[in-house]
Amino acid sequence: MNPVFKFENVSKIYRVRSGLFSKGAGFAALDSINFSLERGKTYGLAGESGSGKSTLAGLLTGMTHETSGKLLFEGEPLRQVLRKGRASYAAKVQMIFQNPYLSLDPAWSVEKIVGEGILSRPSMEKKERVRSAVKAVGLSEDYLRRKPRALSGGERQRVAIARSLAVRPEFLILDEPTSQLDVSVQAQILALLKSLRPQIPAGMLFISHDFALISELADEVLVLDKGRLAEAGPAIDVLRNPQAECTRRLLEAVPFWPPREGKA
Repeated sequence: MNPVFKFENVSKIYRVRSGLFSKGAGFAALDSINFSLERGKTYGLAGESGSGKSTLAGLLTGMTHETSGKLLFEGEPLRQVLRKGRASYAAKVQMIFQNPYLSLDPAWSVEKIVGEGILSRPSMEKKERVRSAVKAVGLSEDYLRRKPRALSGGERQRVAIARSLAVRPEFLILDEPTSQLDVSVQAQILALLKSLRPQIPAGMLFISHDFALISELADEVLVLDKGRLAEAGPAIDVLRNPQAECTRRLLEAVPFWPPREGKA
């Protein structure tokens, strides 16, 4: 069976026309990346600021494209998949962003937001899918009439998750989904994501700089450092016996590490 995503020597070069670089020069946001995201697993993608995490997420969502190498989705070049239809790809691969408020239209009700990505469905089926998704993230139907400004940060993130679930995606990308939330709400969202994993058949990619969060969710860990893949492997191995210096720095930044017995 093909992996969900496969990176074959993928690089992403951003061209810079002014500033520190000469005209036409550039820098590698990703540099010769090779790895696969296997079906049914939850991956944690870690790295310091500027390591290439957001660029990699942009490649997976089709918001940007590789400069060289090949990025495959279920065995087919992702560029070809996107040319066939972005809407059908978005129905399979959904992304939840760092700041839920910026991704929610403030003029829309929760019901309209959650139903945004459900296309070509009878109205009653669409309404039922919206209600089911809102219930799945722990919100009552009373929230359907509310607008984002009437929600707390945690409730907004739950709505963002519900919007993705309503599409019934196969793969879910989460870009620092708890970084804007306080610690108690972070724990609630992480518990929610754990409970939702059976609903996402192809798996998840959880992007964060915080290994404490990654250790709660990930089966496998990938570590980026200045655009290169510095380390990859089962979470329990990477977190207990890091080989790369950048991995050790990230772990040293986590208070009370290592975690309790029984966790990575």
